Amino acid sequence: MPLSATSTNYSFFNRTTRDSDEHAESLQGWDQTYDQLSPGNFEGRVVDIRFKGLQIFRETTNRAVAQSGISWDGCFVVGIPVAMKGSCLFSRQVLTRDSMLTFHSGQEFSLTSPEEFDIVALAIRKEALLDTMSPEGQENLPGVFPNAPTVMVADRQLLDELRNCLLAIFDPSNFEPSLLRYPQVQRSMSSAIIGHLTEVLQASNRAPLPTRSFAGRCQVVREATDYAMTHTSEPITVADLCQKLNISRRMLNYCFQDALDINPVQYLRSLRLNGVRRALRDPDGSGQQIRDIAAKWGFWHLPRFAAEYRALFGELPSDTLRQTRQ
Repeated sequence: MPLSATSTNYSFFNRTTRDSDEHAESLQGWDQTYDQLSPGNFEGRVVDIRFKGLQIFRETTNRAVAQSGISWDGCFVVGIPVAMKGSCLFSRQVLTRDSMLTFHSGQEFSLTSPEEFDIVALAIRKEALLDTMSPEGQENLPGVFPNAPTVMVADRQLLDELRNCLLAIFDPSNFEPSLLRYPQVQRSMSSAIIGHLTEVLQASNRAPLPTRSFAGRCQVVREATDYAMTHTSEPITVADLCQKLNISRRMLNYCFQDALDINPVQYLRSLRLNGVRRALRDPDGSGQQIRDIAAKWGFWHLPRFAAEYRALFGELPSDTLRQTRQ
């Protein structure tokens, strides 16, 4: 649960992760699911600081990831990319390094990030933000945090100043987290962060809406993914999706490539393989056989399944299961 606005306590968490599920579980107070999309061993890092109704965190991932989830209750969230290798899609909107994502608690978000993704973000208790804003700023707040997760653009200099302010907190040469035990440090840091944040929010506008064609392609991707994930026991094919969505194979491939920079076969297979991995890492299901878990996710050719699993995660299914049982 989030710390109260009057607390002088703090928490500091620094974790290196080797699995997308482990990474998803590392952010305090959030309920998230991460699916690894690009092949290779996963490496990530989460640094998370909380005090005075603020959560400030930085997370990095070396593989393309599809994530979704919700934040802790009663907060506004702002995320600012630091670096990325390719395009990023936030709730069907393109997110660039010169933009930021915003949403508030109760809104489920989705983020498909490319390889080598680095982002700094903050979640702030609503009351803490409102108390620092002018009446005019409070009136404009619904435009910055609308009724759905969105991408915002702001004055570039102000956005850089906020990004650099947050990054400085995670630089050991600049700041020692144990200093947060002093209330004076908490007040000073909170004031600096909220000061930069309010300036950015007051100079922000919604990013241009995606073209109708791009929005339509994102909708096709969402419908295809939803259909495949509700039929995990069936080996869903591209032909099945084309028939279900009443589109051509070429158009389906174009939608996935344009929206996610990945072909539909690879994307849907990755989601199913992540489902298998999640089941293999579940301690409560340790008595299940690999072949049975694979079959439940539509994999019937076991040697091919093992090869595809190893290509995506850098290890065999038996390696994952062995680590779970240790």
